[in-house]
Amino acid sequence: MSLSRKQLIEAAASLGLLAAVRAPAAAAVAVPASNAAAVVGAWKLESFVIDSSTEVEKPRFGLDPVGYLIYTASGRMSATLMATHRTKLESPKGAPSTFDELTQSLANFLSYAGTYEIRGNRVFHHIDVSVFTNLVGTTLEREFTLSGDTLTIRTLPPEIWGTSNRLVWRRA
Repeated sequence: MSLSRKQLIEAAASLGLLAAVRAPAAAAVAVPASNAAAVVGAWKLESFVIDSSTEVEKPRFGLDPVGYLIYTASGRMSATLMATHRTKLESPKGAPSTFDELTQSLANFLSYAGTYEIRGNRVFHHIDVSVFTNLVGTTLEREFTLSGDTLTIRTLPPEIWGTSNRLVWRRA
């Protein structure tokens, strides 16, 4: 009987074992298999709010942000999020955008990718590429809870925007 990598991780998860996940051209990343198997896949953004002590939640990218978060069984991750009503921004071959259009469009967009590891209820995103070049080579720590098909992530310091955020994702 031949098992795929995903089936092997899921089998290890059912036994509560740790799985060693090797990303291509990267060192092995130890991931608790039970959490790793549970988060593997594509997630669609449902909400993105500034996590504050007030009762009124303030949306980060408006009331209807869009985005995807992808975790692979091989230890790779990618996050792309944006406000649905961003300022017009032409593709590079189109008409040149103004400085204000560039600034406003970028202010309502976030994208990065790299590898990840899970330790307990924390996921660590090791950034290889990012729209914000100062994030390349850094690690972003996130706290998460998983309930059925809902993944809730809370950002932890250091923060991209200087405040903590709560993101709710639904399995895509």
